[in-house]
This record gives sequence, C-alpha cells and structure tokens, in this order.
Amino acid sequence: MTEPYVTHRRVLEFVAEPRAGGGWDVVIASDNFFDPSATFSEALLEQDLDSLARAGRKDIKQLTAAAAEYRSAFEQEQQREEQQRAERRLAFETAMAAARDQLTSGDFEGATNLLEQARSLDPLAVDPLVLLNETRRAMERKRLKDEADYASACEEGAALNGMRAYDRAKRSYERALVVKPGSTEVKALIDGLNAILLKKKDREKFHALGDQDKALAQVQAALKEPGRSGDVELLVLEARILIAKGLSGQAVPLLNTVLQREPRYLDALSLRASVLEKSNVPDQQQAAVADYYSLMLHDPWSPSYHHRLARLLCHTQGKCDEAMEVLEQAKTKAPNDAETHYQMGVLLAHRARHADALARFDGSLELDNACARCHLARGLSLLELDRAADGEAAVATAQRTGLSDSERTEMTLLAQQHLSKAKELQGLNAFAEADHHFLLACVLDPEQSENRLLKARNLMRFEQYSAAITDLDRYIEKAVTPFVGFLERGNCHLGAGNYDLALKDFETILSNNVESMRQPAMLGKARAFFAKGDPANAESLLKGVLKTEKRNGEVLAMMTKICLAAGRYEEAKGYGEQAVDADKMSGPYVYDLGLAYQAMLNDNAAVRCFEKSITLGYDRADAKKQVGRSAMLVDNLKEALPAFDESLRIRDDVECGRWRAHCLRETGKYQEALEQLNLVYDRNEAMKRDVSIHVDLAMLYVLNERLPLAKDYLAKAEALDPLFRPTQLTKSAYLYRAGQQEDSVRLLRSLVNSGEVKEDDLRKWPVLKEVMASKAYRDSKR
Repeated sequence: MTEPYVTHRRVLEFVAEPRAGGGWDVVIASDNFFDPSATFSEALLEQDLDSLARAGRKDIKQLTAAAAEYRSAFEQEQQREEQQRAERRLAFETAMAAARDQLTSGDFEGATNLLEQARSLDPLAVDPLVLLNETRRAMERKRLKDEADYASACEEGAALNGMRAYDRAKRSYERALVVKPGSTEVKALIDGLNAILLKKKDREKFHALGDQDKALAQVQAALKEPGRSGDVELLVLEARILIAKGLSGQAVPLLNTVLQREPRYLDALSLRASVLEKSNVPDQQQAAVADYYSLMLHDPWSPSYHHRLARLLCHTQGKCDEAMEVLEQAKTKAPNDAETHYQMGVLLAHRARHADALARFDGSLELDNACARCHLARGLSLLELDRAADGEAAVATAQRTGLSDSERTEMTLLAQQHLSKAKELQGLNAFAEADHHFLLACVLDPEQSENRLLKARNLMRFEQYSAAITDLDRYIEKAVTPFVGFLERGNCHLGAGNYDLALKDFETILSNNVESMRQPAMLGKARAFFAKGDPANAESLLKGVLKTEKRNGEVLAMMTKICLAAGRYEEAKGYGEQAVDADKMSGPYVYDLGLAYQAMLNDNAAVRCFEKSITLGYDRADAKKQVGRSAMLVDNLKEALPAFDESLRIRDDVECGRWRAHCLRETGKYQEALEQLNLVYDRNEAMKRDVSIHVDLAMLYVLNERLPLAKDYLAKAEALDPLFRPTQLTKSAYLYRAGQQEDSVRLLRSLVNSGEVKEDDLRKWPVLKEVMASKAYRDSKR
C-alpha cells in the first residue's frame, strides 16, 4: 500500500511495413493517452481496510492514513497526466495541420520534420505515416519534374543561343538556374550571354533612342571595318534601322543575304516576315506565310508566330479557317497562353461570331485578368451582342487596367470610324442601325460627350424618347455647358408625354438666361402647356415670342395648331399662311395650313396644301390621308377613296382605315366596307374596347344580311356602353331586318320623342329611313 503510484501502459497496436530492400519496419504503439481505470479501485481499498479492522489489526489508523495519502497522490498524478495528455494532443494536431500546409506549399523537408514530431507525440496514430509516404512520393515527383524542366530549359537556351536569340536564351537559362541554383555551368552560360547582350545594347543605342540617321551611319561605318563586311548581326541591325526609316524595300535584300548564310537566324526571319506581310503583292504575302511556318518550325517555344500568321491568313488573305487551325495548334502546344485565346477571339469577332469570340476573351481573362486589351475586345463583343451595360463596363475595366498609348489611339480612331458610319446610316434614314454605331463611338471615346448628344438626337428621329433621355442625362452630367442637353431632353419628355418634366427642363434654360436658347425653350413650354390641355398659357407664351420675332415659323405653326384645336379656323388659316410665308419650303407648315383649310371645308385649297407638302418632303401617307379626309368632309366620296387607298398602301393606319370603311358604306359597297372595318378591328387590339367600331360592324353585318353576327356585335357594344345612342339606332335597324318591326319602331320612336335624335338626321341612315317610311312608324305618331 505504501508503493508509489505507477502509470500502467498497454500495447494497443502492432504496425509492420515491408522494406524496399527486404525485411520489415516494425512499430509497437503503446497507450500514451489513456490511463486504465483498473489501476486503483476505491471500493476494493475500503473492503481491505474493513477486513483488517475486524481481524484486530492494531495499526489500522496508520493504514487508513496511508490509504488517504495514497489516494491523494493518485488524484494529483491523474490530474497532471490529464493535463499532459491534453498538451500532447494539441501539439499533435498543430504539427499535423502545419505539415499539411507545408506539403501543399511544396516544403517537403519541413513537412517531414513536422510529421516525425507528430509520430513522437502519438506513435499509435496512422495519419502521420500516411502523410509521410505522400510527402516522399511528392518529393520524388518534384525531383523528376525539376530534372525535366532543367533539361528542357537548357535545351531551349542552347537552341535559341544558336539562333542568335540571346535575350530569350538568357531567360531560358535563368529558368534552369531557378530549378538548380547551384549549377556553375548554367551560371557561366548566363555570364557569357550578358556580355553579348551588353555589347549588343551598346551597338544599338542610337537606334533605341530613335536617332536612326546616326544609328545607320554607325552601322555602315562598322561594316566597312576589316573583316566585318559580312557580320550578320550588323546587317540585321542595318535592316531594322532602314525599316524604322520607312525604307523596308532596302531592308529585304539585306535580310535575304543574312538568311542565305544563316537560315535559322530568328530576328532576320521575323523581320522579313513582318515586312512582307504588309505588302499588297500576293507573292510577297505568300513568302511571309512561308517565313512564319519556318519560324514555327525552328522556334516551337514561342506561340507569337502562330498569332502573326493567323492574322495574316485571316485579315489579309481571307483564309480564316486555316488561321483558326494555326491558332488551335498554338493552343495545343501552350493551353495556358492567354494571348492565344485572345487571338482566337479576335479572329472570331472578325468573322462576326461574337458569342464564340466572347467565350475566348473570357478564357484569356481567366489566365490573365490584367490583360487590358482582352477586356476591351470583350467589351466590343458584348456591345455587338446588344449587351450595352456589360459592354460599357468591360471597356471601362480595360481603361482602368491600363491600355497602352497605341491601344488608346486605336480606340479613338475606331470611335471616329463608328461615328462616320453612324452619320452615313443616318443620312439613309437607317436610324436604328445608326444608333448601334453611335453607341460604339460613345463607349470607345467616352470623353467626347458630344457623341452622346448626337446619339440622343438620332434616337429622337425615330421616337425612341426614353433611350434618348438616358443618353441626354449622361451628356448633361459631363458637358461643361449642358443647356442644349436640357433643351433636347425637354423635347424628348414632350414626345414621351412627360409634360411636367419637359416644363422643368425648359424652365432651367429660361431661369439661367441662356439667350441663344430662349425662343426654343419658350416654344417648348408652350407645347407642353398645350399638350397638358392649357392652351391659354401656351398661347400667351407664343404671343410673347411673336412680339420680337414676328416671322418665327415654328411659333406661327404652333399658333395654327392652337387655333385649330380651339375651333378658331379663320385665325388658324391666318397663322398658317404667315408660317408658310416665313418658310415656304417647310412641308409641316404647308400641311398645317391644309388642316386649316380642311376645317373651313375648303376642299380644293386643303388638297393643294397637302399635295404640296408631299413635294416638300412631308410624310406621304399622312398627307394622302388628309386629302381623302378633305374630300370626305364635303361628301366627295369617290375622290376620297383613292386617296385613302394610297395612304393605306404606304402604312397601315387605324383612322384612315375607318374613314375608308365609312366611304365604302356611304357609297353602298357594304361588303368591301365590312372587310375593311374587320381588318382594322383584327389588327388593333385597342379596337376591342372601342364601342363605336362594334356599332359600325353591327350595322355593316345588318346591311350584309348577316344578322347573327350583327346581334353579337350589338351585345358587345351594349356591354361597353349601354347608353351610347348609335347602339340604339343600330339595334332598331337590326330589329327591323330581323322581322321584329314593332320593336324596331317602338325603339326608334322613343329616341325621336325624347329628343335624342332628329328625324331629318335619321333619313341619312340606311335601313332606318326604311323604318321611318313604314306604315307602322307613321301610325306610331298618332
């Protein structure tokens, strides 16, 4: 009982692994983290002490005290070991986590040390053994890869050195040195290349500084030195200087001489290819193709030759399928080359396959998100796919990422090309197509806020007011003096029916005393007031303008409209004549004067105005419609119909179609009238809610003896407006033709007796005049 407490250990696991050379590695794992509970039993101790007391032991008190001391020592040892077990467990888990991190980062030595530490903390654990084996395998894979990379880099460096590509050869050897930092052989090769490059830099310093005349003189002097006339490097430098001076024709023979001596001289071959590809002579372009294929053969490490060849084949020779095959070869050799993905996208965009191009640009950006021109090309493809917001964002990203000066210049030139194309299309009245090119011009050159104004004005020409307002908002935000933007935005709000917003924009101009825009702003306000149903305010503003500008055609034309709306036809004619006198070549002014004559039932004068407005460029369909309307108002229906026919051939128009149907009905052509009115009804959804067209159709079905359909349309008319008087008159006609004469007469008599209609007016209605002539109707008076 007085022996000190001793921790019991148990063998828990036996692990054996075969050695590579034979035999076994054996590990016996004993319990470090578990203290068996059987080492001390409180119940057995109490039982032993009780037995001793009954046996009459004299030293029972001393035994009890010793037991208590032993118990205390046990508990203290148990707490200490519990704390040690927790500390070992934490240290084990920390070592394992750190080892995994080191393995992931490639620090195999550090991972091995940590795993051995973990094994010493818990020999029973299997995870350290598993990770140790994984680390050994990873170390072997890295060793093999390093050897392959080293050999490949040295091979590439030697080949490039032999082809006089010294700077690239140096970079290849530097890659090899990263793999094997202690390689004295590679260091010596790099030192040799540094000496060559230093000498080359000194030789080319004037060329690099842009002083081509001095550079040329220096090279030509060197070539005259004894033994240097055939120095191929000097000859290539001379060719490069001549190309920089714009004397490519003189450079090619020099390069030919060099390549006869050294067919694999990369710089010479690349220079000659770049000169020949710019030629317009097919044979020289084909020679450039051959040079690029030679470069691809001799220098398989650079995909740039594939890119240049693909551009030549597609953009210059139109062989885009062959060009794509060349790029696919480059992609196979270097799948993670961002430039190859970019060039494939450029080729696809050139062929207007913008969705496919977008996928390629996305691929290039996954590999190199800092590629500014990739963002730019992606933005242009998005714009071509009508994803304007995404396209603008991509172009903005390109500008933030850092386009080169040449790329920015290219953007500006491209913007100017699109602007010119937009104006050309605008001149052909292709406004929707022009808007696309205006958008590209705005995005490519965002600093030119004027382009936004031009784009908005183009949109206004085909009544895309909401889109135009968006562009004008951006113009106003950027322009130094944005008042023309407020004026045009006010006009857009007028066109869109936002009259209060229009008034606000026009008032902004007037409150800032912009004298050059005062008159158009007042005219705009007048139009807004007139559209809001406030002709008094509109007229007051316009008369204010006329006090100082008596011959302002726009104001006079607006006064014509106000007077026409107010029924002051003589005044309307007077203002219309003044407007035409102020600008005799204005089709809209002549057209408005025609409306004034029409309102005064002066058919001949109205028709002359409408016909003249057509010769001045006014909308032919609208003018011909009004020619027919003028004839119709004076019951010259035979003259009205041809005019309506011509208008409808140009453009489908609800009002014109209904007027034509009316003329046909009044001339007794009931079947044609029904066909025309059904055409209007079917093509215009709004007609389904118009009570008057249901009544007109019902009457035409009555006249065509198709009474069930007449009944249907009467029911629809009554559902829309049961108090509409023409519905009741048409119902009377329907009842009369349906044989219900008493009901017909009773309904018509009630309308006449109530004063809702006059008998003289009813005699103009077909069928109803028959009702009124009937004996039943005459007898109903009594």
